[in-house]
Amino acid sequence: MKYIWLLDAGHGGLDPDTGEYVTAGKRSPKWDNGTQYFEGVGNRDIVNKILNRCLNEGILAIDIVNSWQDVSLTTRVNRANAIYEYNKNCIYVSVHSNGFTQESAHGYSVYTSPGQTASDKYAEILLEQMIKEFPDHKLRKDTRDGDMDKESAFYVLRKTRMPALLSENFFMTNRKECDLLLTEKFRDRIADCHFKMIKKIET
Repeated sequence: MKYIWLLDAGHGGLDPDTGEYVTAGKRSPKWDNGTQYFEGVGNRDIVNKILNRCLNEGILAIDIVNSWQDVSLTTRVNRANAIYEYNKNCIYVSVHSNGFTQESAHGYSVYTSPGQTASDKYAEILLEQMIKEFPDHKLRKDTRDGDMDKESAFYVLRKTRMPALLSENFFMTNRKECDLLLTEKFRDRIADCHFKMIKKIET
C-alpha cells in the first residue's frame, strides 16, 4: 500500500427520511419516459463501487463525505487536509458528472489545478483507462501543456494539500449519455476505470 485514497462524491444524495434529492440543480432533465439522473446520487454510487474495489484489494481508501448530505467544499477539503497531516501519501479523487445548457454537449474529462503539478501524471493515468474503456466516447481534453487533463481552479483542487483530480464522467444533460449513467453497468465501468488507475499507481 502506497497511498491513502481520499474519495469525494460530489454534491448531495437522497434524504433518507423524505427520499428527496438534497442538492438544487445538479440533475438531468426529466426525460419523456419519466427518468431523471441525480448527479450526487450517481456520484455516491460510483464512489462506493471504487471504495469496495479498493477494500477488496487491501488498498486504503476513505469516503471523505460519507453522508447523504451536501457537505460543504470547505468541510471536504478540511477533512482531506486533516488526514494529510498524519500521512502525506494521500491522493484526492472527486467524482462528478457534467451538465450543460445544450443537450449536444457530451464526453468525459479529468481536471487538475492550473499549472504543472504532481496531479497531472495521475490524471493522465485515469484518462488512459477511460480511453481504453470508452473508445467510442469523446475525450474532452486540453493538450496545450503537453498532457490531456483540463485545468481549473475548482476549490477542491486548489485548496487540498495533496495531489487532487476531479473527474467529469459524461453529461447527464445529454440524453444518450444520461441513459447510460442511469444503468448500473455503465457506472460499474466508470468505477472500474478509476480503480484501474488506483491499482496502476499502487503497483
